[in-house]
Amino acid sequence: MRVSRCPGGGLEIVKKRRWAYREHTVIPLDTIADRLAGLSVAVIGDVCLDAYYFLHESDEVSVETGKRVRVVEKNTFDGGGAANLAINLKQLGVGAVELYGVVGADGYALILGDVLNRAGVVNRTVVQSQRWATNVYHKFYVQGVEEPRVDVGNLNRVDGASVAALLAQWTAHSAGYRVVILNQQIKNGFQTPAFRSGLEALRESTPAGALWLCDCRDLNDVYTRAIHKLNHDEALRIYRSHNAPAAEPSAEELAAWLAGHWKHDTVLTRGENGALVADARGVHEVLGVHIIHQVDAVGGGDAFLAAFAAALGAGSPTLDAAEVGNLAASVAVQKRFQTGHPTLAEIRAAAASTDFRYRPDLADNPLAARYLPGTPIEIIARLRARTPRIAIFDHDGTISTLRIGWETVMESMMLRAVVGPHGADLPSPLLDRVQTAVSHLIARTTGVQTLVQMHALVRLVDEFGFVPPADRLTPAEYKSLYNTDLLAMIADKVEAVRAGRLGVEDVTIKGAVAFLRRLKQAGVTLYLASGTDGEDVVREATLLGYADLFEGRIFGSTGNPDTDPKKLVFEQIFASLGGLPGDAPLWVFGDGPVELREGKKRGAVTVGITSDERQRHGFNPHKRARLVLAGADVLIPDFSWQTELLSLLGWNW
Repeated sequence: MRVSRCPGGGLEIVKKRRWAYREHTVIPLDTIADRLAGLSVAVIGDVCLDAYYFLHESDEVSVETGKRVRVVEKNTFDGGGAANLAINLKQLGVGAVELYGVVGADGYALILGDVLNRAGVVNRTVVQSQRWATNVYHKFYVQGVEEPRVDVGNLNRVDGASVAALLAQWTAHSAGYRVVILNQQIKNGFQTPAFRSGLEALRESTPAGALWLCDCRDLNDVYTRAIHKLNHDEALRIYRSHNAPAAEPSAEELAAWLAGHWKHDTVLTRGENGALVADARGVHEVLGVHIIHQVDAVGGGDAFLAAFAAALGAGSPTLDAAEVGNLAASVAVQKRFQTGHPTLAEIRAAAASTDFRYRPDLADNPLAARYLPGTPIEIIARLRARTPRIAIFDHDGTISTLRIGWETVMESMMLRAVVGPHGADLPSPLLDRVQTAVSHLIARTTGVQTLVQMHALVRLVDEFGFVPPADRLTPAEYKSLYNTDLLAMIADKVEAVRAGRLGVEDVTIKGAVAFLRRLKQAGVTLYLASGTDGEDVVREATLLGYADLFEGRIFGSTGNPDTDPKKLVFEQIFASLGGLPGDAPLWVFGDGPVELREGKKRGAVTVGITSDERQRHGFNPHKRARLVLAGADVLIPDFSWQTELLSLLGWNW
């Protein structure tokens, strides 16, 4: 816990991490679900229509213009802006959702009305026939890539009659709302000073205790009497408008200042890094969600706000409601090429299985690292001295270096799988996009089962669409291709070990085997867990002479993505111990994020290995950030520093 004060005084900042693993922080989603049906919510904001066009380049040439015709293979419509927010609320199970805004007297308004009607949203928008076109965002996609958007309605000008009609609608219906959401995205929308003052004058017409929420790009500091949800850039603009030029505040200081400024709870969203919640007790962190697939950030903020508002309306505290919103956003951004509408069932599933991102600011800033004096051991968390009874080790990159270079092999195979027969014909910009997507996929999935990575590859093949559906392989078939390439790469190295041309010390991280033997002699129970196929892990550990140290407790992939070996290890340990009592401390060692996240979820001490696998000792800077994000408590480059590590951990042997 770190306590400080925000600039100029104000709320005390208590940076206490609320680890959001469901066994420790229980969000009562079932209770929320039971209450949503009786909830009534009003959404006041910029009502938009999202139009999606999936294009196909044809050989047809227009007779009139002489230009190539672009064919729309598929076209869909969905709510955008405040309309998207209203639809999200209905998808979550909110009983009554009513939408206020302005649309034009045009065909797009009719389409939007149909979209809202099918979603069950009560449409209380006002039609303005002059100087107003329904706001439409036309989005074009070619082979999975979004082209420049075409917007309609940016030049709108609301008239006094529309403002008066909208306020009259509000007066007639506002007495029934439990939650009111003020949403603004468009600078020249209908929320003029006249509308805002009129709405403020009518505010008391809502029931006593009604919750008002604000999520506005430009009007956050106008609608001050509300719980605010805003992003960092919006928050910083407001802070700077009230403070003389000074050092930029930290995110925690910024959230605290805003809550003090508005005297209401404030949620500062941070994209993939989660959110900060500032309330009367201080500032609390909602952890970001680790996502292995490609994402589409459009709609993530609306999904967060809808779930946040629904949970608040159902009686959840602000912090719990923000955690629900954060999970909802993580679901929405994985629904690409659409305006994602998370359901409560999807949020519940995410709550049960989601991995989180820890200490993102530290991960991004190696200059903030703290080291044990005289060593390269980075200390991330304060540790209690407890002698371990159980230690779980990852294999590749933590102990063995036989498979060094697997990333290059996988990247080459995945690139060929995605581009298919078009590899030689792809223009450089498009090929670069594929290479970037493949590299990001491997970086996000390092440490998981190979089969899980291949499931992600199948999704990538589908999204780019270069390979005809009939020619696409299954995850198991792609895995077989990768294994063939990988085994060919390591075959010479394995043979050299068998022939004695390479020793164990040549293909293992420095000091790793000696460290295992030291733990074994001290009575520590050892487990080995790997995303590699189980038979291969046993074979390689036997070849290198340390399989016996684990006494059969070696776990590898079984070919079933639902039975992750690293999760199975923890489940077996907990089953055998009936849980993990306080006198049986658990330690996890690994150079990949999966084992560290699994350990962090269960209260283990996590030691990240930032190993340089090529030289078998020393620091690989590319591993640091992902291990910090995975929840490492300590980072070491290799096991040559085991004496210093043991002293730090308080192990007296």
